[in-house]
Amino acid sequence: MSAFFGDEAFGKQILPVADSLPDDFDGVPRSGEEYLLTVRRDARNLPHITRVPNPYELPERPQPTSDRDRLPAAPHAALPTQEWCALYETRFRNFRKNLSQPTTRLQTQNTGRRVMPELTLRECWWAFLTGKPIEEWDPPRKGKAKLQRGMRGFAEDDKDEQAAATDAATAPTHGSLPIYKSPEPTPSLLMRIDHRMALHLLMYFAHWANLHVEKRLRLDKPHARWVFALLARVDEQLSADEMHLLRNLARGFIAVLKALPKADAAAAAAAGVLADEVDATSCWLIVATVVGVWGQRDLWSDAEAALV
Repeated sequence: MSAFFGDEAFGKQILPVADSLPDDFDGVPRSGEEYLLTVRRDARNLPHITRVPNPYELPERPQPTSDRDRLPAAPHAALPTQEWCALYETRFRNFRKNLSQPTTRLQTQNTGRRVMPELTLRECWWAFLTGKPIEEWDPPRKGKAKLQRGMRGFAEDDKDEQAAATDAATAPTHGSLPIYKSPEPTPSLLMRIDHRMALHLLMYFAHWANLHVEKRLRLDKPHARWVFALLARVDEQLSADEMHLLRNLARGFIAVLKALPKADAAAAAAAGVLADEVDATSCWLIVATVVGVWGQRDLWSDAEAALV
């Protein structure tokens, strides 16, 4: 095979073929070898597949687009701008990078009691995230309750952490009912949560968002901060199932956004919306994180539909 083509694309060579054409080649082969070389050169430039035009062929009709696929002429005024989204994505990635860096200042000690509920106990996690006492989301085992309570005094760090996360709920009362304070996603708690655990908890939040819309429970701003912090513990490369989970989470908070009163703060208060209840800002941050960081930009259409 000639070096002119550089591969064995034409099978086994039988007749001699010129390696190259002379510099003064005028388009007319001077020998059979040059002729075969020009034939192969011209064949290389031809298309691999050709078809005869069909005289009875009908022109293609444009397919009608559904309302879901049709893009609006201009985005809704309430949607974040592209400049804001780009800046937010950069800052969120920096936040996630800083959160993942190891530090010697956060030390965990074994107190004999859990700092957080078991991963598979969804109801216990809801009790934990609403600030219920530790006995409700991590009841002591029989025969070990007194020992575990006594051990808590020897670990000041975890004692303070548990007090901030759970035990602060029982101090103030309103009448005969306790007032619970939701724990915050502190760095010491987040360092205990890995990618798999964060996704599992976000699955819970997607479920709770649906219950919030149905008014079967209430999501507050601390819960939205937990979602934001958990998203920072999720890897950037996800499987299809993991991405489906995040999309469900975003759709859940889009539904929460749609259920919010479309009025000012005074009207919202008159409608029974509490000051610490999850608001539109919290929902937009969660949706923007899933859309921007994981590239699910088609969800903006769902968000825009919620604003109509």
